[in-house]
Amino acid sequence: EPRCAYCGYPFEIMFPNQKTKSNYFVCPHCLKSKPKFNKCLSVVRYNDASKKIILPFKHADKTNYARIMGKMMASTISPYKDKFDYIIPVPIHLKRMLKRKYNQSALLANVIAKILKKPVLYNILIRNKFKESQGHLSIKERKLNVKNSFMVKNNSIIKGKNILIVDDVMTTGATLNECAKVLKHAGARKIFVATFARVVK
Repeated sequence: EPRCAYCGYPFEIMFPNQKTKSNYFVCPHCLKSKPKFNKCLSVVRYNDASKKIILPFKHADKTNYARIMGKMMASTISPYKDKFDYIIPVPIHLKRMLKRKYNQSALLANVIAKILKKPVLYNILIRNKFKESQGHLSIKERKLNVKNSFMVKNNSIIKGKNILIVDDVMTTGATLNECAKVLKHAGARKIFVATFARVVK
């Protein structure tokens, strides 16, 4: 706190009586283009300290880190647990799954689900297009890169339901926004997002 009411981007300045007003803060990016999801919550900033956990977890098989990361995420999400019905991890393409051997977002979703006692839908949101890493791309390029990369396998399960999307890091929000867009198009009512880290520039 204080953070954007939609994307969760933290503000650098403090506001008086911020606890009562934090739901009304909106960042310039969301004022210009409101995201497809209703709210995003993140645990930490993506910085030199959090990288020591995130990068080994994502790229060096330190899957045991999912337990503490998931616990921290569950604690952050807990006040909103009655607002969503299902948890859906951001999917990765089969080609990347074969190379990495695991989906880090699914591991986090599993931990969160056990703590909050919510069901996880692992095979409803599918990544149907393989895309190279987005680390070097601009915001506009990221949006184009993930466009039409996802599809919903079974609309009837999520129709009229509220969904929590789980991912490890939110950079520009392009991937999460595309996931939310596809889920809403398939009939989901409200979309919440939870990530372990948030890139702040």
